[in-house]
Amino acid sequence: MKPSILRKILLRLYNFYVKEHLGKIILALVLSFGVAGGTAAIAWLLDPAVKKIFIDQDKTMMLLIPAAIVLAFSVKGLSLYFSRIALIKVSQEIIRKLSAQMTSRVLESDIHTLESKHSGKYISYFLYDVGMIANMVGTGVLSLMKDSLTLIVLIGVMFYQNWKLACFALIMMPLAAIVAKSLGKRLGKVTTESAIVSGNLSTFL
Repeated sequence: MKPSILRKILLRLYNFYVKEHLGKIILALVLSFGVAGGTAAIAWLLDPAVKKIFIDQDKTMMLLIPAAIVLAFSVKGLSLYFSRIALIKVSQEIIRKLSAQMTSRVLESDIHTLESKHSGKYISYFLYDVGMIANMVGTGVLSLMKDSLTLIVLIGVMFYQNWKLACFALIMMPLAAIVAKSLGKRLGKVTTESAIVSGNLSTFL
């Protein structure tokens, strides 16, 4: 699919289905900061945990550092839970609205339009395509926000603890991006093929 066509589709999906839920998406974004902060705190606490507890055997730190790690895990877990709940609600609302509009469009279509495609194709549209859109909002958006923020914060922690290792990681990052782009293209091709197979299977059944 051409980038210009994909951009138009995504813009239309945003204007008709996502825009009204912008408040919940912003809430999920704010909670993603909690996930990223909790992950960074856990990574940062590992170094003092080894030095202060196992090497220096500081009794005070034996209490403070485990408590801080538990707190960081709690913040991360709760933030991830509530952000996921918020986006699941958004995806379910999009499924409801999109399914209702698709049903209305099918019911209002003339006989010639309905007979031009097998009923299995319509079933595939309702089950597979709507599910893909909901999954993109419920999982894709959250992963994009959470992983991007976590990556930025962890890079900051790396520079704070060991700038040489951080520079090496940044040098290797373009290579990882190339591999990820190639994998993304393959996944997109597989997704398209699976949609076609799903429609054909529904038609056969």
